[in-house]
Amino acid sequence: YQRRVRGLSYVPTKRDAPLPIISTSDPIDRTVDWIPEKAQPYDPRDLLRGRVDPTTNKWISGLFDRDSWIETLGGWAKSVVTGRAKLGGIPVGIVAVETRTMELVIPADPANLESTQQIVPQAGQVWFPDSAFKTAQAISDFNREQLPLVILANWRGFSGGMRDMFEEILKFGSYIVDNLRTYKQPIIVYLPPYAELRGGAWVVVDTQINPEQMEMYADPRSRGGILEPNGIVEIKYRQRDQEKTMRRIDPVLQDLLKQKEQIATRSTSDASKVCLLYTSPSPRDRTRSR
Repeated sequence: YQRRVRGLSYVPTKRDAPLPIISTSDPIDRTVDWIPEKAQPYDPRDLLRGRVDPTTNKWISGLFDRDSWIETLGGWAKSVVTGRAKLGGIPVGIVAVETRTMELVIPADPANLESTQQIVPQAGQVWFPDSAFKTAQAISDFNREQLPLVILANWRGFSGGMRDMFEEILKFGSYIVDNLRTYKQPIIVYLPPYAELRGGAWVVVDTQINPEQMEMYADPRSRGGILEPNGIVEIKYRQRDQEKTMRRIDPVLQDLLKQKEQIATRSTSDASKVCLLYTSPSPRDRTRSR
């Protein structure tokens, strides 16, 4: 009961009413002390709500107000984390990304005696059919509640296996775009420290979907792009173009090419002398010819 009442405190009292902004003891201008480590999986809830340092027993602040985080849909599609929190006393809806590998438990079919429970691992930073559906559903819920939306974008793309296609991942991805396009409240897309936004994931949360409401911000330590740098180079800057550039600007390569050319010229000259030596007539042959 208390959890439900607390959840209601985040939404307006009626349609189109002002947001219930409540003063908080957490300073608005404070710093965000909890920073994830580079290339290390972490619990995104620590970034959202903060946590207590186990060694010093001191509070490490997260992005949102202390003790304001409420998770929703926690038991479903665990590779995406959704919930509500307050930012400077303002309630917002949140969609974050799980960076650790999670497990999808598929229960046995009670109508099939031969079926058994299956446990399928799901990599972090990837949208799967269930997590894409969860993302779209959470965005739809926050829009009906008229809450501002904060998306902590840290996706490398969508899963593209045959089974994922069969489970309609493209449809659920389109749901995300549709719900963002019709969102009526401010949307902030934020790339946290050491986050990656790649491939189709960028297209789904691009600000052009809803330019009147969406804004994107990125930590200087984050990365984003449609393709990885290696992929862009292979498409836009092919091998022959790379070789031309190397020959033009690399002095070490230029020196090596000159040495190679000199060696090739010297070898050709030596080979010519040897051929002349073997093909020229001897003095005895000249006497006989006379």
